Amino acid sequence: MVLGGVGIGSCCLFGRLLGCRLSRIFGIESAFDNIAPAIESLSRSLSSESSKARKVEDRPKQSLRIPTSVTLTPWSPIDDFTALPPLPPILDPALDQAVFTHSGMVTKPGEMSYERLEWIGDAYLYLMATAFIYQTFPELPAGRASQYRETLIKNLTLSKYTVDYGLNNRTRFPAEFDLHGRLGGNSATQKNKRKVLGDVFEAYVAGAILGDPEQGLARVSAWMKALWSKELSEEIRKEFNARQQRVKQPNGQEPGTSSQAPVQDLNPKVHLSKAIGATGVKISYRDEGEPKKEKKTGLPWYTVGVYLDGWGVTNLPMGFGSALSKKEAGSKAAQAAFDNKKMIKGFVKKKQELMAAVEATGVVT
Repeated sequence: MVLGGVGIGSCCLFGRLLGCRLSRIFGIESAFDNIAPAIESLSRSLSSESSKARKVEDRPKQSLRIPTSVTLTPWSPIDDFTALPPLPPILDPALDQAVFTHSGMVTKPGEMSYERLEWIGDAYLYLMATAFIYQTFPELPAGRASQYRETLIKNLTLSKYTVDYGLNNRTRFPAEFDLHGRLGGNSATQKNKRKVLGDVFEAYVAGAILGDPEQGLARVSAWMKALWSKELSEEIRKEFNARQQRVKQPNGQEPGTSSQAPVQDLNPKVHLSKAIGATGVKISYRDEGEPKKEKKTGLPWYTVGVYLDGWGVTNLPMGFGSALSKKEAGSKAAQAAFDNKKMIKGFVKKKQELMAAVEATGVVT
C-alpha cells in the first residue's frame, strides 16, 4: 500500500530539521501540510538571525550543507542485538572539536561548543527513533510507542553509549563536570553527569551527520538502528513471533478462511465477561497498591487485580496483571483469570445451569 507516494515498507527521513515536512517521515502529507509554510518561515528567520550573530561575533561566514535524504527500514529478528557497532567518524575537524567542547572552554573567536550541536542531534535522534518504531511495530498504540521511544532517547541510554565508546574521555569540560571515567558520586551528581553525557552523544550524532552531507545521515541512521536494536531486542522478537502466529490460525487455516474468529481476537475483559457474566454477577478491576517503577524504562508499572462477586463467592481474586498502563494491566488480569481453566469451568457451569433454569421457567432469579 502506498500513501502520499511513499511506500509504508520504507520511511524517508529528510535531513532538513527545520525546513522539512515532518509528514514525509511517515509517507503521509496531508496531516502536516498546514504547518509546512510556518516551518519554512521559521527556518528562514533563524537562518537570518544566525547570520547576524556570526557577523557580530566575527565568525567565519560558512554555512552547513543540508544532508541528503535517507531511507529507513524497520528492525527485523536477524538484526544483531549484541555487538557494539562501529562508531561513525566526524569528517569535519571543526565539528569534531566542537562536539567535545563546553562553552566555558571556548577561547578563540568563532570556535564552537557542543550546545547547538546537541540541540540538532536531539532532533535527529527523536525523528529516527520515531521512524524505526513506527515501521517495526505497526499495531502498537501511540502511548506504548512513545514509551519505546523514551527508552531509546533518554539520558540513561545515551549516556551509556557515550561511556561505551569512550567519548567522555575526549571532552573538554570544566573539572567540576568530572566526565572522565564511569558514573559515580551521589544520585544528584550522577543525574547531572548523565544528562551532560547524553548531551555529548547527541552532539556527536549531529557532528557525524553535518560533517558528511552526502553519506553522514545514512551512516548515522544505520549505526543507530544497530545500536538501538539492543534496547528493544525483546520487544522486536515478540513482535515478529506474534506476526508468525497471526499468519495461520490455530486450526491451520489461512486468515479470513475461518467462519469463526479465533478466541484470541477478543479483548480479554470482554471474553471473561461473556464467559461468566450475568445479571447480579459483578466483575471488578482494582489497582493493587501504588505503581512501581519498570526497571527498563523507569516508567510507572501498574498492577491490576480482577475480582468476582457472584456465583456463590464474594470478593474473589481471579487474576492479576502488570503493565505500563492500567488498561493493559487490566487486560492481563482478565487473561490470567481466563487461563485458570478449572476456576472458569466451574463458573461457566453455574451460568449454564442458570440459563437453563431461566429458559425452563421463564423466571430470572
